[in-house]
Amino acid sequence: MEYIHQLDDELLRYSIEHSSPEDGVLAELRKRTWQSVLTPQMLCDPIQGKLLQNWSRMVHPKRVLELGTYTGYSAICLSAGLQSNGHIDTIEPNDELCTIQDEFWEKAGIREQITRHVGEAHEILRELKGPYDLIWIDADKPRTGDYVQMTMELVRPGGWILVDNVLWWGKVLPSHASPDSTSKLLQELCVTLSQDQSVRSTLLPIRDGILMIQKV
Repeated sequence: MEYIHQLDDELLRYSIEHSSPEDGVLAELRKRTWQSVLTPQMLCDPIQGKLLQNWSRMVHPKRVLELGTYTGYSAICLSAGLQSNGHIDTIEPNDELCTIQDEFWEKAGIREQITRHVGEAHEILRELKGPYDLIWIDADKPRTGDYVQMTMELVRPGGWILVDNVLWWGKVLPSHASPDSTSKLLQELCVTLSQDQSVRSTLLPIRDGILMIQKV
């Protein structure tokens, strides 16, 4: 199966082919997403999914927070290292995706460990209480900086916030011919965090960029 997006290249395909195979439930969910959901390129690619799985296994979280559920793929990945009594809160404004989420969470055996919040993240975040061990932000991009600020209050000291799409398909680069308002906001966010001594941040050039933030 091809995994095509704007940054697809020979090295990505090589990486996928030389990594452990995608889990069966995740592969099935990927196929269903591409067959039945608009903008399927929003789905994590297999390498990004494995990063989330491995990060969860390393952190061994009791509480996980996800902003941007989509079809439920990343929630399954984030559950890989979840403690037996652990729980995931996930936020998604599109209730039309609930059916596919529930089907595949059941198949993955994690449905009872997930609470889905249907609505806008900036509103639901005000209702949630920390601390969380691991937070994944993959929601509406113009509000990314706000989400980082709000989740910083929810993540425990030593915990991690991972932020997707911070390279904004290359538009953040000074050499890009057509930067937009979102790319400028993401640039400012990364600069600010790189200079903030209350966190440790690393920008990984994986797919569309993942910003790793550890609260000191």
